[in-house]
Amino acid sequence: MHGRLNIPLEESWTFQADPKNEGLKLKWHEHGPSMGENIQIPHTWNVQKGLQEFRGTGWYSRTFFAPPEWEGRLLRLQFDAVYRDAVVWINGQKVGEHADSGYTAFVLDISSAIIFGENNRIVVSANNENSQTALPVGNSFDWADDGGIIRGVSLIVSGRAAIDYAKIQAVPVFNEEGDRRCSPYGLLSGEIHLWESGEANSTSLRLVVTAASEDGAQISEQWEILSNEGFLRFKDIKVESPKLWHFDHPHLYKVDLALYSGDILSDEVSIEIGFREIRSEGSTLLLNREPVRLMGVEWMPGSHPDRGMAETSSQLEEMLRHIKEANCVITRFHWQQDRKLLEWCDRNGLLVQEEIPHWQTPHDPDDEWLQTSMQHAREMIHRHYNHPCIYAWGLGNEVNGQSAVTVRYFEQLKTLVRELDDTRFINYVSNTVHENPSQDATGVGDVIMWNDYIGTWHGDLDRPAVIRTITEPHKDKPVIVAEYGLCEPAYEGGDERRKQILTDNTTEYRKHPGIAALIYFSLNDYRTQMGEAGEGMLRQRVHGSMTLDGTPKPSYEALRQLASPIRVAVNLENGAGKVAVTIETLDDIPSYRTSGYTLRLIDPHGDFYEQEIPELEPGERCVLHFMDIPQTGWDEIRLHVERPTGFSVTSGLLTSYAGHFTDNLVP
Repeated sequence: MHGRLNIPLEESWTFQADPKNEGLKLKWHEHGPSMGENIQIPHTWNVQKGLQEFRGTGWYSRTFFAPPEWEGRLLRLQFDAVYRDAVVWINGQKVGEHADSGYTAFVLDISSAIIFGENNRIVVSANNENSQTALPVGNSFDWADDGGIIRGVSLIVSGRAAIDYAKIQAVPVFNEEGDRRCSPYGLLSGEIHLWESGEANSTSLRLVVTAASEDGAQISEQWEILSNEGFLRFKDIKVESPKLWHFDHPHLYKVDLALYSGDILSDEVSIEIGFREIRSEGSTLLLNREPVRLMGVEWMPGSHPDRGMAETSSQLEEMLRHIKEANCVITRFHWQQDRKLLEWCDRNGLLVQEEIPHWQTPHDPDDEWLQTSMQHAREMIHRHYNHPCIYAWGLGNEVNGQSAVTVRYFEQLKTLVRELDDTRFINYVSNTVHENPSQDATGVGDVIMWNDYIGTWHGDLDRPAVIRTITEPHKDKPVIVAEYGLCEPAYEGGDERRKQILTDNTTEYRKHPGIAALIYFSLNDYRTQMGEAGEGMLRQRVHGSMTLDGTPKPSYEALRQLASPIRVAVNLENGAGKVAVTIETLDDIPSYRTSGYTLRLIDPHGDFYEQEIPELEPGERCVLHFMDIPQTGWDEIRLHVERPTGFSVTSGLLTSYAGHFTDNLVP
């Protein structure tokens, strides 16, 4: 028998809203909703006709068969997220609940409630009413509060000795002499935390750790015994010459964990990890020892007009592709995300800051909030620790940052979060640091993160002077502009003004070497219960370079060009069929080494001429020559530059690149 079965439970659910709050009285927890409709998970009722404004309790039910051979094994039910307060019953028996955190995964032991050899009924109640004990607080947050089982559900079947979660460190070791970007070897270490079943004899447990490269070749194996601390540990498994994880080269390794009780395989887990290092020296951001300045954009999930927070994997991936096609390599999320989303970022190269949803509230957080915040932190970090895409954990966004109470609170919270993960940045995002940079709560973080709305929310200030007041006192830390943009209809000017803000602000930020990264806000117009535009399930903020359904606006192309790490100029030699393409990498924002990029010239018939662009450091140029390309076809040939990950960098008619470089990168 397999050590672990992981069975998706996303089909054949019944849903019924409970506007009169009578489900318990009618014993829906025993036999499911009385009527209801057939739905699939993920699901939210707030995109359904008649329920768009409903904040209350919804009930879900389905059955599954438990074969007799499962008896004696551990059965766990995993919910990737239920918004927000959930109670779960199996065959009428309450097996657990989860409250105050609607975007983090939770797992429940359901073994004792199962009837083997029969169908078993799962019933879930989900409540999305405003709460003063949850994060986010009340109705003061700027995204949709869609209720329901908004992410996947699965049944995990294993031996009684089982793995709860694992924290794997993949540390590249660099040469201090020579090319410091090269890692001659890496070290794998890990903590494997066991499910608290209390039935396994710890002295009989052993762990087999196997690591494999991308092509599946085994590279290491080690055996370990359960420690007295209640978890398994392995340390410093050596991996020779690991391929490093980078947003342009997102190399992944697979670590297989097999837990044995005696000679019997009891549980097994496969985890994808990446060898990468991200840290800072002064105000410089270093990725695998390479100084980088990065361009990014924030996307607000939960905005699909038909799906809301219950977006499918393909819908999530479509929006993530838009980020990468905009040449953006760094982002942040105001709340915890689906593991499937993060897995895509791992595979395709997108740096992520994932955050505890402290959004502007509580205004002056006190020690009582630490317990709720740490619930969020533990559930976020324990389940997402191994994703190489995550470079930072965020403690909150725009919470009265000039208050001494707030500063003390985030100092305490950062200390506690550091105990969960001391390998990543821990940051707080401020919209007040420009008021008094020396006393703002963002100074608690490892990176200074500033939401800049000078000219709109922040009034008319001297932006260059403000930036100097922020960067000068913080020369020991990189500065990231975590938001900038235009929100309609709160401010007028439409997408033309949005494009102008994007262009003008980016041009100014580039002049300040203390700024290490930019995250434009936002990729999309987004659904939010605070929205000034639209109604019902389409209530939204018009803040994006794409519409709610993902249609690009002119500002999207401006973002794509500003975020491009290269510039292209083409010389066409009349009569000779010769084309010379000059590629120059920016030494600005963005600024990073490019390698593995490809240039193609594609004619109307789909035939193409292709050359690989040599590796270029920031500010370097190269010239690629193409011969025997008829002049009569120049007007129809397209030029296309592609990253090693397959995402487009720039694409257009060959003749549109003819001429010399100009300082204006936006047409």
